[in-house]
Amino acid sequence: MPISSRWLIRSSYVCLLVGIIIGAFMLVHKAYALHPAIWSLLPVHIELLVMGWIVQFTMGTAYWILPRYLEGSSRGNTRLAQLMVLLLNVGIAVVIIDRLTVSSVPLGIIGRTFEVAAVVLFVGLHWQRVVTYNS
Repeated sequence: MPISSRWLIRSSYVCLLVGIIIGAFMLVHKAYALHPAIWSLLPVHIELLVMGWIVQFTMGTAYWILPRYLEGSSRGNTRLAQLMVLLLNVGIAVVIIDRLTVSSVPLGIIGRTFEVAAVVLFVGLHWQRVVTYNS
């Protein structure tokens, strides 16, 4: 398994664990009022489970499973794949920081831009790998 896939899958499991813990606190808060600020963690919970777990796990698995190049490096440019992992995780972290703080800087837009850039890199890295098998 390539290193980029390992990092994507490992960080997706970390996001899953943290998202489950936050969700558990919100669930306990429904039965026993812990603190009213717990409901402000709902956007963080959603971000962690959707972008952090589902999208990241899917990208890591696809990077590993999709067809390899027939010649040369089997998966293409590894630096771009590492940049993809970095952009996605930084984007998730920036969006979470935006949800937790009040800032005049549009951190949510910056974080989403990083996430979209990671997805664009993902598509760019895989497009030629998939198309070469069609020829």
